[in-house]
Amino acid sequence: MRIFQDKGRTILPSVDFIFLISRLLTIFGSTWFVISSGHSIEEYTSVSILALAYLITLYIFWRLIRLGNHDMQKPYLAIMVFEIVFISMMIKITGGIQSDFYLLYYLTATFTAYLMTMRATLVLAGILSITYLVVIQRDITIDNGVDLFLRIGLIWSFPLAVAYVSAHVHRSEQRLLKLFDTLNQRTSELEKSQANLEMIYENSRILAGILDVDEVIENVMNITGKLLAYPASGLILMGHGDNLIYRGRNISGQNNFHLKAVDDQKAQLINRVAKQPEPLIVMNIAGRTDYPPLRMNTCSVMLVPMVTHGNINGVLLAESPQEGAFTEKDLKILSVVARSAGMALENATLHRRMEELTITDELTGIYNYRYFTMKLKEEQRRASRYGLPLSMIMLDIDWFKNFNDNYGHEVGNIVLKGITGVVKKCIRDVDVFARYGGEEFVIILPQTPQDEVVKIGERIRQQIETTVFGGGDIPELKVTISAGVSSFPENGKPNEELLSLVDQALYRAKGSGKNTVCVI
Repeated sequence: MRIFQDKGRTILPSVDFIFLISRLLTIFGSTWFVISSGHSIEEYTSVSILALAYLITLYIFWRLIRLGNHDMQKPYLAIMVFEIVFISMMIKITGGIQSDFYLLYYLTATFTAYLMTMRATLVLAGILSITYLVVIQRDITIDNGVDLFLRIGLIWSFPLAVAYVSAHVHRSEQRLLKLFDTLNQRTSELEKSQANLEMIYENSRILAGILDVDEVIENVMNITGKLLAYPASGLILMGHGDNLIYRGRNISGQNNFHLKAVDDQKAQLINRVAKQPEPLIVMNIAGRTDYPPLRMNTCSVMLVPMVTHGNINGVLLAESPQEGAFTEKDLKILSVVARSAGMALENATLHRRMEELTITDELTGIYNYRYFTMKLKEEQRRASRYGLPLSMIMLDIDWFKNFNDNYGHEVGNIVLKGITGVVKKCIRDVDVFARYGGEEFVIILPQTPQDEVVKIGERIRQQIETTVFGGGDIPELKVTISAGVSSFPENGKPNEELLSLVDQALYRAKGSGKNTVCVI
């Protein structure tokens, strides 16, 4: 049978010291009464020995309180036993039924009933009643029967009343503590949500001021990977022909900005979100074949479209290895980030388009030298920061001066336009094609190793050699080009020297008989 109530956490004051002080006063008061009342030496000795044992027990009790983290049930029981014996001895010494020391039974019963369960309180009341009757059995008469009945009745009523109230207070206290726990949890969640909102607001403000697409993507990945601490996240943008391309990924806090196409056949879930302005949470992707996770242990995923002015320009996603890791609150937070990212990307794209109006070559429509130099520095910084390969091709039309002298500048301009059209078909959308000088062109190929760029350079040379320019009122003409190629890090030089190296490669190509590709 459980004797004491489970104290657990409590907002009520501790009764340990109050219990201790009341018992000390009982001992000293009772002992002083015996000494001052002139009792026999035998009675005085018995009371002194019992009081000394009681004091030792109380001292041990006090030490346990000071040390803390001890089970106090056995010390309480020991003190109760000593107290019952001590009070019974005092009653017997000081007059039996005539002694007023029986009132100390009420103190014992009432105080311990606050700590005990209802069943234990009933047992205690029974023990006190039997003990008192045994102590005064010789003094019991018919005349004092009513008085005795009242005393025994109070031994039962006082502790039962206290035990009932104590149990009720204890239950109410536990309910109140649960409410406090809920309130603290809600407060903590509210503070966390407020902190997240402030963080998102601040980063959205920062994103709104960024006018470079790559920098926007990097900041968004930092938000999802570091601030929101998703185990894995990704940013997917719409490419030409509605193709989906990973522009940024963050896995275990590490950013990855290598371009990666999304397989339409294996990423139907991403395609679905990219075509409708509704976010999506999947509690468990186990067994699904319509989503390629960024991590092998991914279990739950959250996908949010980046919608700007009613148009979807990409998808922002987050993954977790835990089933059901994402809630509606997480979805709202990521949706806010997605909207801010979408707006920032649109602003950066519009800014880039405005710049393109001033950075394109008026004749050919490709980038001019000013934009080329700016983009080269940008790609060189990116290659250094992320350890990415960077390649360049420089083209020069063979004998173009003689060509202009023979056919005129107007025909020469037509050939320049035709060559730019051929080159555009041989390179990627992410490559930077610019007019470097009169008849010289340059191509920046990000994330392209040397073996691939050589193939591209040779393909461009062959396509131009076999292409017929002009026609109609203009004579059909053929031209050839020389090309210089260099790649970082294969060339073994710092990427800042890439332009000088590719210029040297072109010089060698022209010095080797033209219509060739030379690599440094």
